Amino acid sequence: MRTRWIAILAVFALVVVACDGDDAELSTDSTIVTGPGGTDAASEATSTTTGGSDGTSPPGTLAGEAVSGYEVVEEIENDNGVEQHIVIPNGAYTDVDLENFVIDLIEQNPDLYGAEIFDDVLAAGAFLVVEADRTDEETALLERHHFVTLTGRDRIDFHGPFAEFPGGAIGS
Repeated sequence: MRTRWIAILAVFALVVVACDGDDAELSTDSTIVTGPGGTDAASEATSTTTGGSDGTSPPGTLAGEAVSGYEVVEEIENDNGVEQHIVIPNGAYTDVDLENFVIDLIEQNPDLYGAEIFDDVLAAGAFLVVEADRTDEETALLERHHFVTLTGRDRIDFHGPFAEFPGGAIGS
């Protein structure tokens, strides 16, 4: 029993030492993209705030919202399965919200092989135009409203306002 208490105290001491320090700072920042006519992120989003241990660091805020619905505007069948072009409502989404949406799509659609996610139907139409033939307006639409590409049921790549986020295997 005494050995057990010593082990517990040793672990506790390690935790205290690891957490003690002036340079330790915890913050979570996420980019929120709200399209025109989007909902008010403050009214529908969840927030988590953490600040630095010194109390002087500004807290970071993580806010977003789940994708509330979608419309399949194009479906292309190929040898691997189905590729869908999907339009979601305007919203204050984060990269995590979009990845969760894609994971749900995969679970609900066993034939889904790929997907392109937009928040504007005109951008979904512009995506169908061969890249070399796109007008400046179509290119601008895609830069603002093309969010995600799903490839092979297991790879996600971010575009447009989410292009700063790394793509990769889903769930990693």
